Amino acid sequence: MDMNNNSKKFYTLRILPNGVLVTVNVGETILEALLRNGIPIESVCGGKGICGKCAIRVLDGLLSEPTLQERKWQKAIGSNIRLACQTKLLSDATIELSEISATKNVKILTLGKRIQTNLSPSTIRKATFLTKPSLEDQKADLERVLSELNTAKFDPLVLEKISKTVWSSNFNVDAILFEDELLDVVSHSNDSHLYGVSFDIGTTTVVGYLYDLSNGELLSVKSSFNEQIKFGEDVISRVEYASRSYENLKNVREAIISTMNKIIKELLEEAKIDASQVYDVVCSGNTIMTAFLLGNDSFYSSRAPYIPPFTSQVKIKARDLKIEISPSGYIRTLPCVSAYIGGDVVADILVSELFKYEDPVALIDLGTNGEVVIKNQNGIFAASCAAGPALEGYSIRHGMRAMDGAIESITISEDGNEVFFKTVGNKKPIGICGSGIVEALAWLRIRGIVSKTGKLLENFARVKKEDNELQFILVDEKRSGTGKNIVITQNDIRKIQLAKAAVLSTFLILSRISKTKVEDIKKLFVAGAFGNYIDPFYAMVIGLLPEVQKEKIVQIGNGSGMGASSLLLSKELWKESIEVARKIKVVELNLIPSFRQEFINATFIPHKDETLFQGTLKSISSFGEEE
Repeated sequence: MDMNNNSKKFYTLRILPNGVLVTVNVGETILEALLRNGIPIESVCGGKGICGKCAIRVLDGLLSEPTLQERKWQKAIGSNIRLACQTKLLSDATIELSEISATKNVKILTLGKRIQTNLSPSTIRKATFLTKPSLEDQKADLERVLSELNTAKFDPLVLEKISKTVWSSNFNVDAILFEDELLDVVSHSNDSHLYGVSFDIGTTTVVGYLYDLSNGELLSVKSSFNEQIKFGEDVISRVEYASRSYENLKNVREAIISTMNKIIKELLEEAKIDASQVYDVVCSGNTIMTAFLLGNDSFYSSRAPYIPPFTSQVKIKARDLKIEISPSGYIRTLPCVSAYIGGDVVADILVSELFKYEDPVALIDLGTNGEVVIKNQNGIFAASCAAGPALEGYSIRHGMRAMDGAIESITISEDGNEVFFKTVGNKKPIGICGSGIVEALAWLRIRGIVSKTGKLLENFARVKKEDNELQFILVDEKRSGTGKNIVITQNDIRKIQLAKAAVLSTFLILSRISKTKVEDIKKLFVAGAFGNYIDPFYAMVIGLLPEVQKEKIVQIGNGSGMGASSLLLSKELWKESIEVARKIKVVELNLIPSFRQEFINATFIPHKDETLFQGTLKSISSFGEEE
C-alpha cells in the first residue's frame, strides 16, 4: 500500500473472531466505523476514552499514536490493548474484539457453557406395534404392552386409559418410558416429540428451560424472581420462617411450586406445546431450596452440626408436587453434598469439568449464596458463604433486576463530576443492576471518592447528604427516567462490602486449607446469578474476585441451569454427578478460627493486605497519573 497516497479515502478493517470486513474512512475512529457498520461494541463514555469498554486487540496494521487516555488503560489492562474510540487507521488492519468490549445482553442469567455429551434422555417415546388379541391370545391390555416393552414397571395412572388407547389406535401405540417404567401410552404418531424442563432454582431467581427430548433442542427459556423472597432474602431467614409452623412450611413450598408452574406455563405458551407432553423435570438448586421443594423445612441444617435432611438424588411424581406437567411425569433433583453445598455446585462442577483438571483450578459461583470450589492433587474442596442479594441489585436503594432501564455499566470522570453509563435496552435509567453496582463501586474507589475502608468522602460535587446519610449521585433527576436522583448510598456500599468480603474471604480460607497458592491456579471458573456479566477487572478492583491473570478467568454462565439441562438430556451424566458429589470435601467455615478476621480484612477495598492485589492496584493507579 502506498502510505503517501493522500487520495486514499478508506481502509479495510478485518474483525476477528468472525472475520468480518468493514471499511473505515480516513480520519474516522475505529469505534465510529464499527458502529456505522452495525458491529456491536460497548462504549459508555461517549468516545472520551474514559470507560475502557471499547477495548480492542490490534493484530496487524498501522495506527495513530496512543492518546493519554489509552496509555492509562494500557497500564491497567495490557500494552497490546487499544481503545476503539481513540484509535484511527493509517493502513488496512486486523483487530480482535476483546472480552472487555463484548456487548452483553444483561438479564437474569440463563444460558451458559454446555457439556458435550451424547443425547440419552431418561424419558423416551417408543413406537410399539402390538399383536391383536384373539380367542387364542387373551393377554390383557396392560400386560400385552408391558410384554412388548420387556418391563414389569408401570405408573398406576396408565390403568385409567390403557384399554381405550390400545383399542382405539388399532394396537399401534407409543409408549412413554422413564428408564424401564411405563409412564403413559398414547396413540402412535409420526410426531415422536417428547419434552422436558430443567430448572435452576436460585434463592433470588428461578430459570426454566424447555427441551425437545427427541433431538436435544432448546425451545424456550424463561425466568422469574423466586416467590419465596417474601419470606426472607436469604435461606436462613426462610428456614426460620418455615420451621415455625406447618402452615409456614406449606407457604414456602407453595411459593416455589407457584414460581415453577408460572415459568412452565410461559415456556409452553411460547413453544405452543401442551403440558401433557412434558414428562421430565430436572431441578438444580442449593440444598435448602431443594429441601423446601420436597417439603422439608431444613431446620437442623441451620444449626450445628448443620446436618442436611438428605443429600441423595430424589425423584417424585409431578402429581405429588402439583407441578403442572403430565401427572405421570417425574420431578428429579440433583445429588447434594452438605447443608450448604447443594446440587447447584455439583452442576457447576460438571459444566466446568473442573474435576478433570490435573493442575490446580478453582470455581466461584456468585449468587445470593456464594460457593467456592478448589480442585488440586489433594482433592476437591468446597465451601459456601452467605453473600446475600446486594451484588444482584436486591436490597440496594436503587438496585433492580437487570431489565430495561437498569444501569449495567458505569464510568466516572477523573474529577468525579461526570458519570457515564449504559442501560439495558438503552432506555432512560430507572435503577442499577448487579454489573453496574460492581463497576460503580470500582470507579468510586479508582477516583478516590470512596476510601479503602469503604467510606464515601464529602469533598466531591456529586456526594450529598440526605436523611443524614451520604450518597453519590449516579444520575441526576433531569436525566433519570424516574424524575428522581439515582444514587448509591453509604449503606449500599456497606452491603456490597459485606457481600464481596464473604466471597473473597471464603476463597482465601479455602486456598489455605487446600494448600493452593493463588498464583498457581490455572483456571478460575466464574458462574452464578450475575457472574457472566461482570467485568473481571472491576471485580478485582473491589476485591470480589481474587487477583488472577485475566486469561485464566472463564465465565461459564449459569452452571446450575446448564448442569440440570445436561442431566435432563443424558442419563449417563447422572452417574458422573453422583461420583462428583461423593468426592467433594466440604470445609465448614464456622470451624475455622481465622475466618472472622479474614472476613473483616476482606471488607476493605480490595483487601486490607494490599499485596494480594498488587497488580490491580498498580493498574488503577495509572488512571490518576498526569502526562
